[in-house]
Parts: sequence; structure tokens; C-alpha cells
Amino acid sequence: MFNRFIGAAVLAAAVFGISAGASADPITLRFSSFEPPQAFITSKILTPWAQRVTAESKGTLKIEMYPGGTLGRDPAAQLKLVIDGVADIAWIVPGYTPGRFDAATVVELPFIVHSAYAGSVASTRMYEKGLWKGGGFDDVKFLCVCANNPVFVNTTFPASKLEDIKGHKFRAAGPVSLNVIKSLGGVPIGGITGPQLAEAMSRGVIDGTLNEWNALQTFRVLDVAKNQIVLPLGSTSLMVIMNKAKYASLPPEAKAALDKNSGEVFAKFFGTKFDENNRAVHDLAKADKKRTITVLTEAQQGPWRKAVQPAIDEWKKSMPDGDRLLKAFSDEVAAAEASK
Repeated sequence: MFNRFIGAAVLAAAVFGISAGASADPITLRFSSFEPPQAFITSKILTPWAQRVTAESKGTLKIEMYPGGTLGRDPAAQLKLVIDGVADIAWIVPGYTPGRFDAATVVELPFIVHSAYAGSVASTRMYEKGLWKGGGFDDVKFLCVCANNPVFVNTTFPASKLEDIKGHKFRAAGPVSLNVIKSLGGVPIGGITGPQLAEAMSRGVIDGTLNEWNALQTFRVLDVAKNQIVLPLGSTSLMVIMNKAKYASLPPEAKAALDKNSGEVFAKFFGTKFDENNRAVHDLAKADKKRTITVLTEAQQGPWRKAVQPAIDEWKKSMPDGDRLLKAFSDEVAAAEASK
């Protein structure tokens, strides 16, 4: 009798425990974005991704978006927010924290990346093969190692050829892109983040910027920069990162949902959405009768390629095994383009 009572009690406890575990509140992850909620990356990429992971976590996760700098407005501080645990997840621009992700600066070299899809897939494969490591790569868990569309010249003054750039102040997101500006004859200006761009151009702090269509729309640069010279002057590395300790503390179902939607899966989603919006913004910009868009042919790009070669050579010399890293990334980009 006593044994039957104990057996029934153990069974009841087991059933209760299973029931309690299944009905436990999900773990909330705070996802920081310095963009406003309606901005393209936040609204069309990050929020749908967070919703999908939440739905696939079997009730173990709830990823909440904190857009508009709710957890921290400075784009350059997003990495620290995650490392310090203020945010669990954030998207970052590695160029804002020079020295932390040096290997990823290969993405910024001109005439390699021609689409966000290929740049994102290639970046993910470089990281997953261990070709990007050290520095900040050891500090966080990577959910997406991506890239945007290639940047091009945007100015507040009339410009359609290389000679027009000389002597004008230009902003770029990272040190390699700033060196590209210098090689083109411009005056490189650093320390200006995306949200500061339109005001800096309106006030004459800078005369131009290297950006792609998505950023021009998000940060309202199209309102002040009415001249574009379109050619692939390098991409920008973009990453979605997570606090390592927070990830390690999650239950298996939560980790599985994150893992399933990270890496190359996330990179392909990111790149596809980026390319789609890039084309849409370009089409809208073409309709502006006050805008001058000069799209350079392969032949017209010749002088630009020659001008930026010193910047490429300098990058290769500054990076350990720079030649091999550049070739590996170029090969991955070509492979991603071919398999799309």
C-alpha cells in the first residue's frame, strides 16, 4: 500500500513537473537597434527574424525589439551593450569600432562585392571557416555575419566623374573606405554615424558620403545629396551579435530555434531582402527630376579602379596574410553569386 502511494506520488510529481515546465514563461531576449522602428533593416529584416525565432522556440523564447536607441542611441556603442548584457542581441556596424573586427574589413575593398546576397553569404562562410577570427570575434556569439550592397558616391554638389571628387570632404563607415576616399582625391572624414549623416551634409561638415541606396533612404540622405555616381566602391560589414553567456544559459529548444535561423540561413534572408529594397529605393530615386544619377560602365570605371589600387595594396600589407584573405573572400563572393 505504502509503495503504491509513493509510486502514485512520484508519477504525479513527474506529470506536474512536465506540465509546469511546458507552461513556464518564455525567456525574453532584448534586441537593440539604433534605427527607428520603421527603418528598413529593423522593420523588414530584424523584426521578422525575431518573430520567426520566437515562433519556432516551442514557447521557450520571446525576442523583443528595442528600436530607436531605446537601450542605447550610439551606433558605435551597440557592441558594448551586448558584451555588458544591457542588450542580449544587437546589430552592429564593425567599422564603428576599428580594431575589433579587422579581418572583416576585406568587405570594404572596392570592386569585389556586387550584391548584398553574395557579400553576406561570402562573409558568413569566411567566418565559419575560421578565416575571420581574433579580436572582437571572440567576444560575442554571431547570429549573422553579413554585408550590404556596394557603396557609391553621393554628393551635395554636381559630380559625375572622378575629377569632381578632388578636394571635397567625404564620410565613410570604416577605415578602409576612408582610405578609398583618400585614394580618389577626396578628404576623408571619420566619426560620423548613419543617423548624423543628413545633418552633417546639410551643415556643410561634409560634402559627400559613400553609401548604398538603403542607407540613403533610412538616414534621409537622399533629401540633401542629389547627385550619385554609381559604381561598386566596397561594401560594409554588418553583423547581428548575441551575448555569449546569455546564449549559453538558454534551454535546448531556445538554442535550436536560434541556431536554425542563424548563419547562412540568416545571411541569405538578410542579403535577399537588402537587394530587393536596394532596387526599390533606386527606382524611387530615379523618379526625382532634381536628381542626377550617373551609372558608370565597366569601361568608365577604369580610372577609378586605377585610383583605388593603392588603397587595396595598403590594406593587403596591413593585414596578416592579406593576399590570401582577399583571394579567399573574392572566391567566396564569386561562388555565392554563381549559386544564387
